[in-house]
Amino acid sequence: MVTLQTVLRMNASTCIGFGVLFTVIPDSLARFLSATSPAPSYVLLILGLGLIAQGIHLIWTSFQIQPSKALILYFSMGDFIWTMASVLLILLGVWVNSPLGVLYTGLVALIVGLLGVMQIRAYKKEHGLCGPSL
Repeated sequence: MVTLQTVLRMNASTCIGFGVLFTVIPDSLARFLSATSPAPSYVLLILGLGLIAQGIHLIWTSFQIQPSKALILYFSMGDFIWTMASVLLILLGVWVNSPLGVLYTGLVALIVGLLGVMQIRAYKKEHGLCGPSL
């Protein structure tokens, strides 16, 4: 099993990577995701800045000897919200409706959701917790 520190850093790298992408090329990214109804550039820019901040927070947390349960739940809930929002955008065809946009958004949503699950599992394993509750 991967350690909590490793999962947090994996999550941080995806946040920072996509955050940079969203802030550097928001127009191109919006048109890649949807040729017919692209998201406004400012939405991707704001999301990108938020992702970079989240990534920095994840890195900071990964250096803590024992991150709090609340922080792990906060990061995991953010991952689950991102996943659900991505699926909703795909289903509604809002801002994400090109074939490759749907594919990549779906893959990223799956990875982000898995990172959320992995964080909870790693936390539970490292703290000797069993069962469905955190």
